[in-house]
Amino acid sequence: MEIIHQIIDTTINSFDFAYCIIVNVLTYIIIKTIDELNKEKEVTTWNKRFILLGCILSTGVVYYFLGQDVKLLFNSAILTPISWNVLFKPLCKRLGVDYKKVNKNMPN
Repeated sequence: MEIIHQIIDTTINSFDFAYCIIVNVLTYIIIKTIDELNKEKEVTTWNKRFILLGCILSTGVVYYFLGQDVKLLFNSAILTPISWNVLFKPLCKRLGVDYKKVNKNMPN
């Protein structure tokens, strides 16, 4: 039982969950703002990925200069998109605050 407790502690201490939340919220706000400004034009998947990468890097730089461990930031950067897909995106859909849906059959 002690081994399981040690594995759980090691896993929890390998990630900065606040970092993941900050990056996900920042990315969501930026994409949502771009989506609102674009009106009917959809934000592409690649644009969303570049925005996520920019948020990961900019938040990581701030965390690094505040004295966070690079290994912890790297692990958290890997966890960030996973936590979005598994936890935050389904929650946003359930609350009705997901990105705007564009009807593909709608005339431009």
